[in-house]
Amino acid sequence: MSEDHDRAEPFTDDELAFLRHVRFGSLPARVRPEDLVETEEADRSREEPQEPMVPREWG
Repeated sequence: MSEDHDRAEPFTDDELAFLRHVRFGSLPARVRPEDLVETEEADRSREEPQEPMVPREWG
């Protein structure tokens, strides 16, 4: 059985680029270094955990 969509020659680079764009779309804009922020590790809270909530009784 032969199928109509078989190709005798491989895709060109332009065709592959188009197919990638159709399948995945475009990449989001690059994040600029000045838009990045530094993070600091914070100490964990020393508070006691709250008592667990009592589940409602469904009648």
